[in-house]
Amino acid sequence: MSIRRRTYPEIVENLLTHLTGGVSAEAHPYPSGNSEPQRIILRAGSPTTVRVVSIHGSVAGEPHRFRAGSDYRLLDDGRSVEWAEAGDRPDAGTLVHVNYLTGSTDPSDIDLHVGSVVRTLAESIALELARVSAQLEATYRAGFIDTATGASLDKVVALLGIDRIRGSRAVGEIEFTRSPAGSGEITIPAGTRVRTAGDIDIEYATTATVTMHAAQTSILAPARDLEANDPLPADALVVLPAPIAGIADVTNPAPTALPTRDENDRELRVRAKNFLHGSERATLAALRAVFAREQITADITEVQGRPGMIEIAPHADSLPPDQLQRLRTAIDLVRPAGVHVELLDAAAPRRVDLQLLLTSDQLSTEADLRAAQRTVRDSVAEYFAQLPVGASGSLNALVGRVLAVPVIQDVQLLAAAVDGTDVLDTAAGVLHIAGHPTVLGELRLVDPQLATSLVLDLEQPGDVDLADRVQIEAALTSTIAALNESNDRRDTPLSTRTLSFGKLLLVTPLPNKPAASLADHEAHPGANPLPTAASVTPYVARFRVTLANGQSYVLEADDDRYVLTPFERLGVQSVVVEEIAAP
Repeated sequence: MSIRRRTYPEIVENLLTHLTGGVSAEAHPYPSGNSEPQRIILRAGSPTTVRVVSIHGSVAGEPHRFRAGSDYRLLDDGRSVEWAEAGDRPDAGTLVHVNYLTGSTDPSDIDLHVGSVVRTLAESIALELARVSAQLEATYRAGFIDTATGASLDKVVALLGIDRIRGSRAVGEIEFTRSPAGSGEITIPAGTRVRTAGDIDIEYATTATVTMHAAQTSILAPARDLEANDPLPADALVVLPAPIAGIADVTNPAPTALPTRDENDRELRVRAKNFLHGSERATLAALRAVFAREQITADITEVQGRPGMIEIAPHADSLPPDQLQRLRTAIDLVRPAGVHVELLDAAAPRRVDLQLLLTSDQLSTEADLRAAQRTVRDSVAEYFAQLPVGASGSLNALVGRVLAVPVIQDVQLLAAAVDGTDVLDTAAGVLHIAGHPTVLGELRLVDPQLATSLVLDLEQPGDVDLADRVQIEAALTSTIAALNESNDRRDTPLSTRTLSFGKLLLVTPLPNKPAASLADHEAHPGANPLPTAASVTPYVARFRVTLANGQSYVLEADDDRYVLTPFERLGVQSVVVEEIAAP
């Protein structure tokens, strides 16, 4: 700090030393810059220097009077003052002020005793000067964010467009969730902004810095509303305008509420220091943050051969007019001066369909395995959403994300397609999807420990013979066992893996239709045609195939079919026969 408060004792000593003809407040830097930085060379010193009256400076930012003998000593040459090894030292880069008497000083004709006229006048002047010095220091400190307090701090942070959050503004807790592929410690600084989704733009800012340790998957941080809005319900704050590496999701798990106190100086100071990180302007990161606030991605490129021209291509199926206007307004606020930004038409992302074979821990429970599949799905979806348009998909990156889930021990990528076109290049270790924005399409996760369930809902009128539920379940179980055996390899023919409504109906015994062999149909399809929904009337069959992740497919019409993924295992969960009123 360039201004140091002069205390009353220091000013008195300066005045009295000057009145007696000595040298007062001679300034010296510390370190001195000499070959011996632990020494002060007095400018008016001589072999006849009588003594050093006092040395004043600052220690730890506060005024300090150094002690003769303990902190320093005058050397025999009468010109050098040496700092003691074990004593107090001034703050580096500050000035010390030395009062000392020389041989020419003759104070005998001046009465400096306490109560004398000269001493009383000097002390009165010193008292007023000390008050002015304290006021100058307070004024100086009020101009810096680290030292300003109260109303002065309000004025400093106002330069950044920040106001102190009053007690009338809602507070709550924000939960930050780690990305499945994230690892290590993640620090979330105070002042991190989180906002609502959609048209209602309400922003909260965290009021404390929190660190998510390596073993944690989520962490809570206190936050306050930046404006005087009504409290929000749970799960309303879900957008992180400035993404944080390793953070996948954000939300407020509980409703926010109105507090009873204003934001204190410490909270305001920390929030203001972190404000600039989230409010940068005239950078590519600022432009990306505009689209992050709207929860969409975009390609931001500098046009070659056209200096000062930037093109932005949003990745979205479409942009509603109100969202498009918000984007244009926000872009104008953050774009660099003199740079033209052209917002191109939205480019619909291409959906990448994947089939993955997982090998999981055999000691894991079914609940753990299902949770692991959800984590895998979220991690893979995040990978494609963040993949640059000009980049091909990396098999190593995908495998790494999947294996980061603790329950998963191994993974094989069975198939990858975009709009039905195979994009998997195992030899090169890439997915050929460069040149287009991508999102995850259908993800088939196959785990031999989690069977795909098959349920049959059979409706029949009450005036016909009752279908035998036990017989139907036994027939389906036998057929499914054969299908699982034939599907236990990668090169199983597509026709074998295709499970149609007609095939399932063929093997289902009904009072008006006996069960038939699926193998006989495949060997002699002409002699053993598939039944239709109309051919088994008045019975109505509805087969439901449910994957381990909860996704279901219903087969109830003649054209309905479900294609098994290689190594996928089916299991008959239940057969339900329900009687309905006759039409």
